[in-house]
Amino acid sequence: MNFSFFLYVCIHIATYFARFLLGYYAELFNTISYTIKYMEMMLILKFLISLGIGALIGIERERKHPKQPEFAGIRTFILIALFGTISAYLSQVNPIFMIIAFSGVIVLVALSYMVSTRENGDIGITTEVAAILTFVLGALCYTDEGIKIAPIFAIIITTLLAIKPYLHRFAKKISEKEMLDTLKFLIIAFVILPLLPNQVIGPLNVFNPYQIWLMIVFISAISYAGYMLMKFLGAQRGLGLTGIIGGLVSSTAVTTAMASKVKESNFLLKAAVFATVIASSMMFLRVLFVVSVINPDLIYLLLAPMLIMGVVGILLSIFVWKRTEVKKFDAGVGFQNPFTLKPALIFGALFCAILFISRIADIYFGNSGVYAASIISGVADVDAITITMALMAKTTISATTAVTAITLASISNTIVKFLFALFIGTRKFGQIIGIIFALIILSGLAAIFLV
Repeated sequence: MNFSFFLYVCIHIATYFARFLLGYYAELFNTISYTIKYMEMMLILKFLISLGIGALIGIERERKHPKQPEFAGIRTFILIALFGTISAYLSQVNPIFMIIAFSGVIVLVALSYMVSTRENGDIGITTEVAAILTFVLGALCYTDEGIKIAPIFAIIITTLLAIKPYLHRFAKKISEKEMLDTLKFLIIAFVILPLLPNQVIGPLNVFNPYQIWLMIVFISAISYAGYMLMKFLGAQRGLGLTGIIGGLVSSTAVTTAMASKVKESNFLLKAAVFATVIASSMMFLRVLFVVSVINPDLIYLLLAPMLIMGVVGILLSIFVWKRTEVKKFDAGVGFQNPFTLKPALIFGALFCAILFISRIADIYFGNSGVYAASIISGVADVDAITITMALMAKTTISATTAVTAITLASISNTIVKFLFALFIGTRKFGQIIGIIFALIILSGLAAIFLV
């Protein structure tokens, strides 16, 4: 009886352990199986992305030369990209395989280039370079990080290949002086900037050399983008584009130019009003963008007044546009290259002064002093006071105070442009601009008090 009971217990214990082991190994097997399937799916995905990259670049190259491709078409580029991924996969076994494969692609491309130049005399090497980059992107697709960035680079490369005529046209429109000015500024911005001390110095602890110069580079870059767009597209594309892009560079310059044009010919009155209003409206959107980069926490409070003034201005400009007889004329807006040292240093000095004055006003007069400083500063430049308030909102003033100050500065700058329109242009031009700007300003003030 005792032996039977002992045997019964042993059988139950053995059964329990058997079930436990079977369950454990079954779970382990399922985990391994799932991992293998996941790895297989990821590997397939990597090859599919590589295939897509080759097809994207190949389509662009074959589209440029539909009858007789220079070096390779869509099929060849797909194969090059896949070869890069396969090479990266096989290099796990022997790293030397990637070196051999890459060298082979370079030799193949070089031989093809020699033959093509001998036959048709074309010394262009763009397609050959694109093929080498396609192989590199294909290899990049095999890595976990590379699979995320390879498609981005593929899109950038394809875009650069596709916009060749526009790039050449753009390069031809840049003068030697503009190129030299740009290079000088870039050297100062990206060589000198990292060497500046990133710490607060001077009275009231408001001056940070690195931060101040970084803001100069940032504002100059925005203006430069608009400047180059204006130079590239030109006023012949229409007043709408002139006003929009001009607002990114300097809405004050657009206002002054339009006022001068109206004085020459009253026939251009409505067209000039449209360009002035649309450029001034873009200023509010530019302010929003600047603040979103420097202090995103202010956006939710600043969005209402800036967006309302911008939208009201755009709607009023559209109303004027529908009644405009002249849609195109040489606006004659004289913009100075924002990447020359003189305007950059002037903005830097103005920014430092406003930063210092705003800090003193906050210490001795509180919010009222900040508002007064913003109104006065807005007369000269709205960017400097916008950046100052966005930075001060991080440390010394409240978000509400900063938003109100930025809005008041924008309104102050708008009033100055009205005065330019009134005294530089005709009386009629000034009156119309005054009425439209008054509506824009009222909408901004309403947004401050009601939102």
